[in-house]
Amino acid sequence: MLLINRSAIGLRGRRARCPALLGIVLALLVQGTSFAEPEGVTGPAASLHSATLLAAPIAGAPRASAVCMRSLRSRPINAKDPHDTLAAIRSFHVTRLEWTYGNDPAFIQKVHDLGVEYGGAVAAGSYEGKATPWQWNVIGSEAQRLVPTWMRAWPQPNPWGCANNPEFRAGHVRAALAAVKAGADVLHRDEPGQNEHSYNWGGCFCRHCMVGFRGWLAEHADRAKLQELAIGDLAEFDYGDYCRAQKLPSGDAFRLGKANVLRSYFRQYQIDSSVAFNQWWREELNRQAGRPIAISCNNGASRWTPIELSFDYCIGELRRDHATPAHLHEVMQTARTHGRTQSVTMPLDGKDEPESPGWVAVTRRTIATMYALGGHIEMPWDTYLPTPDGRRYFGKPGNYADLTAFIRGMATHLDGHSQAFAGGCAVIDPNWQDRPPVGLSADEAVFVTIRTLPGNDEAPLVMHIVDWRDEPKEMELTLDQASFFRGSPMTARLHQPITTVEPALHAAAFESGDYSSLVQTKPVTIAANGRLALPPLRPWGVVVFEKAR
Repeated sequence: MLLINRSAIGLRGRRARCPALLGIVLALLVQGTSFAEPEGVTGPAASLHSATLLAAPIAGAPRASAVCMRSLRSRPINAKDPHDTLAAIRSFHVTRLEWTYGNDPAFIQKVHDLGVEYGGAVAAGSYEGKATPWQWNVIGSEAQRLVPTWMRAWPQPNPWGCANNPEFRAGHVRAALAAVKAGADVLHRDEPGQNEHSYNWGGCFCRHCMVGFRGWLAEHADRAKLQELAIGDLAEFDYGDYCRAQKLPSGDAFRLGKANVLRSYFRQYQIDSSVAFNQWWREELNRQAGRPIAISCNNGASRWTPIELSFDYCIGELRRDHATPAHLHEVMQTARTHGRTQSVTMPLDGKDEPESPGWVAVTRRTIATMYALGGHIEMPWDTYLPTPDGRRYFGKPGNYADLTAFIRGMATHLDGHSQAFAGGCAVIDPNWQDRPPVGLSADEAVFVTIRTLPGNDEAPLVMHIVDWRDEPKEMELTLDQASFFRGSPMTARLHQPITTVEPALHAAAFESGDYSSLVQTKPVTIAANGRLALPPLRPWGVVVFEKAR
């Protein structure tokens, strides 16, 4: 039996292991995200309820118990396609289909008929209109159409619009509006970097960008530095002509050439153009739709620049080597500093075999950990893999449906809850310093969070335990009972997914919305010394503490 000693988590001797976490908490305070004030204490929190992080609602974001899934487009796409989106929704217990291209009202209605939200999608090349991509695609200094590096092996690379091209701007709004008119509840914006991203391939040098860059230089540039480069009259200046005259490298090599202030200005201009474009098309979409449309964007599960902050929340691809509790905790903490939430994909790896036991195990632990942190993960179905051909992964529901059914069944203990504590797996919660509410060993791969309803000192305390060990074992935690309901007597019940059930029970639960039959619940005893014994978790268990009545 594993004994997890609560004194082992003290910061002494370990502060250097997680230096970023203290900075995150300080950033939370500086940027205005608020903690509930501890009652009568300064410094470390006195109770879990007083330490609960308060967060404002996020427009359009999925509720905590939402089960999210992506479908690149509605499937089957033809008679040979073995995959069925509507069947996958049922099998994975999905409540929110998102990041899905295609504006078929009939399909969207079928999704809605299942009681599922529908999230449409647009990307950097989404356009509706009569112009061809050659008329609005980003171009290099030699007037060549630019193609993203990862698309170059594709038979038909997607176009990439210029944020400063009036035709693309109008056509992009038309494309987004088409998704809304077809029935989309929310939208996702992939490739939000637009021109900022195209800078990496040498763009954009279209005539609209050249005119815009002149105006940007007039407003922002240091004239003395321009004069050093023999740039005098900005009214006649064309950066494309300048680059060609100087025989500067084009395309991918453009950003790798000799650095100079003008190129730095050009990059900032493309960043500013992208931010302004995202803000503009969102406002224009809302105006034409007649209502605010919540929109997420792809941030790679890491980026939070002004570009990503133009959107309501983020969905991002998660690298497999980033699928650790420490990294996922930092991802969620960073999102909170910006008043956002984060969804991630399943851990992505272009080398391992997707259905290998190791991959499935890591994905299951990542699902449990993201929900324990108040975030979300796209179900492992129709997921892009970072392979040369960009193949897609369709996971088997049987490997994951017990967890998604558990999420649905635990909605009461997920929705509206905020984090009061996180620890284990190299995560040290600075809000608790040397007296954490749960004893954890830094040497054992067991991750714990405690969440509750903010502003309610009588609300149950919900402890998520995720076992990241390859061989789960029985464990024994030690609770600092003074942190739970300020030492008042309490009861505890352990909730776990039921891993072996008949498919008919899963089908019935989806149809009825009643998932109680797919959640195993039993009381657990808290010893007088605070010891709490738990069975092996595969990989997730939730202990709900309630104040004794």
